[in-house]
Amino acid sequence: MTGLPTDGQVIDPEPMLLAPALQPLLAYWKSRCDAERLPARADIDPLDIPRLLPFLYLVDVEHQTGGTMPYRFRYRLVGTGIVERNGGDPTGHYLDDFENRPFHETIVADYARCAAERRPVAASRRFMDSSGRHWPYQRLVLPLSENGLDVNMLLGGNAFADKPETNGRLGR
Repeated sequence: MTGLPTDGQVIDPEPMLLAPALQPLLAYWKSRCDAERLPARADIDPLDIPRLLPFLYLVDVEHQTGGTMPYRFRYRLVGTGIVERNGGDPTGHYLDDFENRPFHETIVADYARCAAERRPVAASRRFMDSSGRHWPYQRLVLPLSENGLDVNMLLGGNAFADKPETNGRLGR
């Protein structure tokens, strides 16, 4: 995984910074945008990008008032490749249902930044799978909006390294 800083976010990433598997997702999303409005969920047809389906996800963004977080995130759909890697299917669950997992805070940070700034967020991260192996991966999170302005859903994709790390780094 090259191009992005390790354990860091990049807003509006250049395609060449992304893993090759994520570059078509960014290009597809950009093709659905116009100068004034974000694309809506209805503008996205997963069948247009079938090769990416196992590593895509959709997340509902619920706006909250009060509390420490302005958003709450619920997994609407999670691809089979991500489910297999994670050892479970979070579809239908809120992200805060998993707040005890080591990588929870980085997911919240990436999703919240994408929702707040209404722009793509890419990150180079690590996570620990259900077998205890640590995997580097890149995450790309893209904003969607029913009204073209307010983010109400995120379209995301993950690109995992071909093999887990062998140096024992903690998952993130």
